[in-house]
Amino acid sequence: MLNKGIVNFRRRLASPDAALPYAILGLAAGAITAVLMIIFRLMLEWPLAAWLPDQSAENFEDLPRHWYFILPVSGALLLGLLMTFVTPAHRFTGIPHVIAALHNGRGRLPLKNIIVQFVGGLIALLTGQSGGREGPAVHIGAGASSQAGAQLKLPNNSLRVMTACGTAAAIAASFNTPIAGVIFAMEVVMMEYTVAGFIPVILAAVTATTLSQAVFGAVVFLPSSQVTMTSLLELPFIALLGCFAGVLSSTFVLIQQQCLLIINRPIWLRLGLAGLFTGLCALLAPEILGIGYDSLQATLIGDYSLQFLLLLTALKLAATAVSCGLGMPIGIIGPSLLVGAFAGGAMGDIGAQLFPNLAAEHSFYVLMGMAAVMGAILNAPLAALLAIIELTHNLNIIFPAMLAVIAAHLIHKELFGLQSAHQTTLLAMQQAVRSNPLTLALLRTSAAALMDRNLRHVGQHLTTAEQQKLLDTPVRWLVITNPEGQRIVVHREHWLPVISTMNLDEEQTIDLLAALEHRRRAAVFEINGTLMEALETMNREGLDSLFVYNAYQRQGPPDEGIITREGLSDYYNLPIRF
Repeated sequence: MLNKGIVNFRRRLASPDAALPYAILGLAAGAITAVLMIIFRLMLEWPLAAWLPDQSAENFEDLPRHWYFILPVSGALLLGLLMTFVTPAHRFTGIPHVIAALHNGRGRLPLKNIIVQFVGGLIALLTGQSGGREGPAVHIGAGASSQAGAQLKLPNNSLRVMTACGTAAAIAASFNTPIAGVIFAMEVVMMEYTVAGFIPVILAAVTATTLSQAVFGAVVFLPSSQVTMTSLLELPFIALLGCFAGVLSSTFVLIQQQCLLIINRPIWLRLGLAGLFTGLCALLAPEILGIGYDSLQATLIGDYSLQFLLLLTALKLAATAVSCGLGMPIGIIGPSLLVGAFAGGAMGDIGAQLFPNLAAEHSFYVLMGMAAVMGAILNAPLAALLAIIELTHNLNIIFPAMLAVIAAHLIHKELFGLQSAHQTTLLAMQQAVRSNPLTLALLRTSAAALMDRNLRHVGQHLTTAEQQKLLDTPVRWLVITNPEGQRIVVHREHWLPVISTMNLDEEQTIDLLAALEHRRRAAVFEINGTLMEALETMNREGLDSLFVYNAYQRQGPPDEGIITREGLSDYYNLPIRF
């Protein structure tokens, strides 16, 4: 009974519109991700709190000066040494890896990459590398959810959904921002919005946020007053701030591009250079070390001077861009918020000096800068807006933040012609992502949802009794295995005329393969594959038909079917020939 229920559950997941099964997956992915996020965060914060001054997990600034350089350099060399024992394919980590797996790898994230991300992310952040924990969190959460689905032998299209659920849950648990987590998963990772897709992703984010709050509390990440724009006359200055943010995000990606040019150099050399550069930057401003949310809080309350904010902007941007471009297993979401905060704070100070009676509070411009830089670097304007709103619980910033985010996006995308930081990494690694609507539609649906199960296996030679049996039953497809082991499939409109002309009153045997003029060889295809994989198999084999089978079924009648190129074209009302 249990096995039958699992089989039925898998079959329902073949369609992207199965709301209840996908809701169950969302709850499971959210719980799995939340547990791992809690473990990862505790393993990061406890050691840092134990040895950093004042028992603060982010207080790198109060370390003796020589540690500003020694810590990131030694950590990077240690990480580089460990990475030399990891095969290149398993060094690919972070959000770019998740995007590539979702669109090109059937939603399957290898376990070894997840382990490398978990251990590598911990070492990097514990040794003060300039990065965030959100990138590792997304990879770990998405990967664990994908692995859980693979262990249950779920269809590949549902593994994509579980990967997206893990992504949303990781962002939600890391920042306590469930809505931003959902939008980030849809906008950055899945690259599409569907009503059916929202259901499991929302449930995953809610579940992860609930469990995270149960452990760490429902703390507003950026406590601030209800700051707001004081006058519409500020809008030009806010647009200027957005343009400045767009220049910064473009600079980040351009630095990253240059570092990615040496992506084929030894890993120990690349990580060593990243640690060396971070250490040199830290000698000038140790506030760039680690995640840096303490520096963010200091910026919000105006503890830093204008000159120091500009220095922090340049150093944090450069250190993070170099580290990410050279392969450090860290995230860029947190650093993008910090760079935006420093830049926004600097612009706020300038505005206060130029227009003291007009400028809003200092923290208002900090929030504008955070939203603008994050939206431009990630190419996720909506996720950035919602993140800032959820982080502050301040609805007054929506209107001006929209202008700042769009101004930054236009500068980044149109003036400089750049992709997001994640897409830049994917292009450098030759992991192009196809995101056209047809490809996404084919990836959303499993072969099991479209295959025609009305088939019968027959031998090449049919006796009179077997011919009569075929005429008496409504069979649409005949599947014949030839002596070479190839599957030959024949539609009813082709085999029926041949058998109907036979004189069944006499005992005679017919050679189907010799008698049939219209027949087609079919490649064998596993039932868990998506329609995109089915189409790619047809194109690779030069065929128009697939024989779909279930390799995991051990009980009950075989779950088999036929998929044709014509069937795909009719289903989507498009001429599908890639």
